[in-house]
Amino acid sequence: MPKKADGWLRRKTYAEGEVWLFCYDVPRPGTRPAENTKVIGLVNDFPTNSDAEREAQRLGFWKLVHPTLSISPTFDELAQHFRIGELKRNGALSRRAAETVGTHESMLDGYILPRWASVRAVDMTVPMVEEWFEELAEKAVGRTYNDEKQAPSGYIAKPLEWTSIQKIRSTMSLVFTNALRHRLLTGGQEVNPLRSPKHGGARCISVSDYEATVVSLEQMMLILEFLNTETTQMEWLMALLHACTAVRPEEGFALKWSDIDWRNNLIHLNRCWSKGKVTDGKNSSALVPIAMDPVLAGFLLEWRKESPYAEDDDWVFPSLTLKGKVPRSASTAAQDYLRPAAVYAGVIEEGSRKRFGWHNLRHSLATFLAGRVDPAVTMKILRHRRLSTTLEIYTHRSQEKQLSAQGMFMKELKINKGKPKPRSRIAASPSVNSKKR
Repeated sequence: MPKKADGWLRRKTYAEGEVWLFCYDVPRPGTRPAENTKVIGLVNDFPTNSDAEREAQRLGFWKLVHPTLSISPTFDELAQHFRIGELKRNGALSRRAAETVGTHESMLDGYILPRWASVRAVDMTVPMVEEWFEELAEKAVGRTYNDEKQAPSGYIAKPLEWTSIQKIRSTMSLVFTNALRHRLLTGGQEVNPLRSPKHGGARCISVSDYEATVVSLEQMMLILEFLNTETTQMEWLMALLHACTAVRPEEGFALKWSDIDWRNNLIHLNRCWSKGKVTDGKNSSALVPIAMDPVLAGFLLEWRKESPYAEDDDWVFPSLTLKGKVPRSASTAAQDYLRPAAVYAGVIEEGSRKRFGWHNLRHSLATFLAGRVDPAVTMKILRHRRLSTTLEIYTHRSQEKQLSAQGMFMKELKINKGKPKPRSRIAASPSVNSKKR
């Protein structure tokens, strides 16, 4: 529960043992708010922060900090109801990955609420929303940072890409959908300016011109060659693991030695590591066992012999600076090792600001496998829910494959060994031959 206004958790020891407390502020007229607490349960019963959050939500403690909705609520009131009552729920119907929750909260706090917080929801019209979208795309509006998160050093406001505006639209749509589901608004979809554009809702350009940078097989060999030094054996294995298994960075860096099933050649994905903490993963189909080639298993065994942290509960890629207490930072490892290796391999240029990291290796494997294996196999390797995601987003154009396909066509035309000798136009013309007769 990162926002203090939404309540927060604390551990405290009582006679019966260590317990989780749900803490929240109670407003007091003319003075600072007073802190109040509710007991969630024993830490033994709810060992992790996520477990305690789920129990607090089950007990309905979020209602203690939920503002009373007015007859005609503002967008801020609807947003807070969505944030606490829906976005942070962990039920089977509403569970979202921590990264997804973070994205929605970032859109709310950084862009949406600074503009719409005090506006009554029923007064928000489709033209108003569309005009704001165009303003975001054309002007350097910039996002708003609160006291908990300061703007990065050197931050310069700039117009948003339409893909970012699409995320803003998605968040606003979820707020209105939640309000209608809970009957906080009346009038059905007509009062929802973010309803489907097919039914008159606010439009947004959703097509992106971004295409992920793909690493070819030859370039991957050069990346591994660059990283194959005495001091970068861990980084070499990081690159190999991500390249041949297509694990997501938050999954690969969260591996522990106990997750590896040596006998059955499987790697069990039991957790993710994101923003300095363990998370539950992207979705229910993400954290499933993945295949481990025997050659990869051999390299993992070699690294385990060299690693100073080789116990079952240790991280496969531990932070040596922090003495193995946490795994390596994926972003830092990409910046310090993977990107220089990619420059050496000719994937990106020196000093390039192009997006490139561990996730690009997922795109690269999908592109390499296209045409070589059944698309359904690639979908399972990447653990996508829909084949369209694999084919339309992760499979990219390959110059080598296009040249090969074009060559096959040229071969069938039987002109692959030079241009045929031209025939006479007169002899080739049936009309001229008929006149001679």
